[in-house]
Amino acid sequence: MSGIEITRDGRGVATVWLANPGRLNALSNRMIHGLKAAMDELAADGECRVAVLRGKDGVFCAGRDLKDLGALQEAPPAEIDAMYDALEAMHWSVQNFPKPLVAAVERYALGIATMIVAWTDISIAETSVKFGFPEVRKGITPYGAIPTLRRVMPLRAMMDLILSGRTIEAAEAREHGLVSRLAAPGTFEAALAGVIDELLAGKPGALEKIKRFALESETLDQRAAAAFATRLAKAGTGDPEAKSGIGGFLKS
Repeated sequence: MSGIEITRDGRGVATVWLANPGRLNALSNRMIHGLKAAMDELAADGECRVAVLRGKDGVFCAGRDLKDLGALQEAPPAEIDAMYDALEAMHWSVQNFPKPLVAAVERYALGIATMIVAWTDISIAETSVKFGFPEVRKGITPYGAIPTLRRVMPLRAMMDLILSGRTIEAAEAREHGLVSRLAAPGTFEAALAGVIDELLAGKPGALEKIKRFALESETLDQRAAAAFATRLAKAGTGDPEAKSGIGGFLKS
């Protein structure tokens, strides 16, 4: 049965696993609800410092589960509304997650999985991973992909990817801003561990403030964002975490 699983380690790292055995972890209706619930749970968990989104059995996610999507085509309007409202709610729970969020991407990240990668803060991908929206060739319009990818990709690169329905590998995805880091064959686990170590080296309060400010400033122009940053810097002066860090640096 498809679903979402959470594993935790003693350092405050939580891994959220996409699981849909035999279907390349395609995102089912059940997983949509489960992913939102998992992200909300970890957002409120004071022990969680970093979250990783990952697929079971060496595959990130092959897109939307077409079995569930096919059933939705004949569903009554209320059911359609509820499902798409759930998708939107899941989107915001992932994108607005208040702590560092890493996508660990292996083999496939197609359709909505490409979008999920774009909602995270850092994405590390095997060099052979395939990204794209092949569903356009089946008459499915990926509406949500457009506002999502506009956050991370140049307009023409985004239109090329979505209109063509082609798939691209991780190196090209990195060129366009969709992928943060590449992992050569045989190095994925070590590369992921390195990213996590870097994030854990940061102070939790500072990392959460960065996330919050980045999200809040997205809709501001440069002048307004700079003014907002100044107000926050003034208000944060004397913060115990910062004072401790500065004091430790000066003593070193």
